[in-house]
This record gives sequence, structure tokens and C-alpha cells, in this order.
Amino acid sequence: MKPLIGIIAPVDWHESKLILDTIYLKRIRDGGGIPIVFEHDMGSIEDVLSVIDGLLLIGGPDIHPKFYGEDPSNHLRDVNVERDFFEITLVRAAIERGIPILGLGRGSQVINVALGGTLYQDVATKIGRALKHDWDLSKIKPSQKVHDVRIKVDSKLYKILRESLDIMGTTEVFLGVNSFHHQAIKKIGEGLRPVAHTVDGIIEAIEGEEEFILGVQWRAEYLDEMQPLFNALVKKATEYREAKRELEVRELEAQIRGSEEASKEEQDENHHKLDESNNPPDKSQM
Repeated sequence: MKPLIGIIAPVDWHESKLILDTIYLKRIRDGGGIPIVFEHDMGSIEDVLSVIDGLLLIGGPDIHPKFYGEDPSNHLRDVNVERDFFEITLVRAAIERGIPILGLGRGSQVINVALGGTLYQDVATKIGRALKHDWDLSKIKPSQKVHDVRIKVDSKLYKILRESLDIMGTTEVFLGVNSFHHQAIKKIGEGLRPVAHTVDGIIEAIEGEEEFILGVQWRAEYLDEMQPLFNALVKKATEYREAKRELEVRELEAQIRGSEEASKEEQDENHHKLDESNNPPDKSQM
């Protein structure tokens, strides 16, 4: 069976329905996986983790700064505290289980905050030399590349995307991306490393030092050359699924062996008791 990739869909509370661009489903299917969509219901976290083989975190509103120890500034925009709490909790639990994770836009920020990192609540007001990162998606195409990022060549991200990259150096490469955001990663989370930046120093991509944890600030779902990111997630999810099944088989075999040994011990004990009852003690020796 193909691996199941969990996607947490935003909820429109006014109309009581999930909202999800089908481009995410297409990317997962094209990568060889099966997308499975969930809402952010805290009661379902264990159910989600027991089903999925990989996790895709997508875009959305600002992350409330209380999750990284700050008070909200006047530049904070829409938030959804329930979704923040759910996704942060889910990421931490998924990492404990070794479930591969890919974060896009807000998703990369969720990963960072879940691992103890912090964010700039508003790039334009916190970094005076910053490029324009905050673009109105109602006025430009979501596939429009608005600036370049520099990607480190010793990163997993580079290895995944190198066929799509325009190589301009031996230590870093430059790539045009469709990155639209007003918040950004500030302090990096534990176990993560920054692997892509803009010329103003803003972190545009992070990855796990060991596990498959990858987050990009740009809207990779709208760029065909970014399909390798989704392929990589599905590949790692396949490996996780196979490892999980092998562990389940070993545990089942161990249970069967334990049951057989317990049954044999019970049979031996019954035989011993039967032998004693058939051979009463010699009273003449008493």
C-alpha cells in the first residue's frame, strides 16, 4: 500500500467546513503517496499519528507569539490559537515517532516553534534592511517568483532540488522562489539548521540535522520544479511505513513465541502433576 500523508486543513468556522487547495493533494499523489486530510481536533492527535506515515504542514495565519514566549505586537495579524496548539503538539509527537515532516510557509514556522524556536512577528518593522517579503496574493500569481534564496550545497534541501537549481557557486546556489510572508524565523529551533537565506539574512528554509524534517518559507506547491520536495517526503514516508510494519511483525512474532512458550510450560506442568498423581508415594518407606 502507498504511504499515507496527513494534511491538516484549515477550518472555516463561519460555514463549518474544511478549506484546502487541491494542489496539495495533487503534489502528494504525483509523488506516489495518498493524501489524507484532518481538521485540528485535539482529541484526534493519537488517531492521526496512528494512521499517517508522513506529515505535510501548509500555509495559514500568523502563529500566536505566546507559543514562543512573547506578547503580541500591534503588527500581529489573524491568528488561530487552537490550530497553533494542535499543529505544534502534533509536530512534537510526530518527531518522537520518527514520522517525516515537510512544512510549507507557515508550516516551516510551526516546525521551528515546536522545537523551541522563535519568530519575527513582523519582518518589515523588525528588520530595517529587509527585502519586501509581504506580498498581496490577491494581486499576483501564487507561482510568481518574487526574490532569490541562497541554498547551502551541504544541505538535504540542495540534494533534493539540485536538478532544479541554477548553480552559481561552490558553497551556495541561488534559486528564485514564490515566498510571501510577513513573519519569519528568528531563533532556530533545537535540532534544526538554517539552509536557505535571502540577501537580507532572513531564514527561508530549515531542516533537521538527522531526521527528515524540512521546512521552506516559499509556496512550493505552486512550483513544478519543487515536486522533488513532495517526492522526498513520500519516499521517507514509505521507509517509515515499512519500518513500522517490520516492527509490528517482530512484535507479533514475539507475542506468538511467548504464547507458545507459555502453553508449553503449562503443558509440562500438567504432565508433571499427572505423573505425580499416577505414582503415589511408597508408604513402606514412611
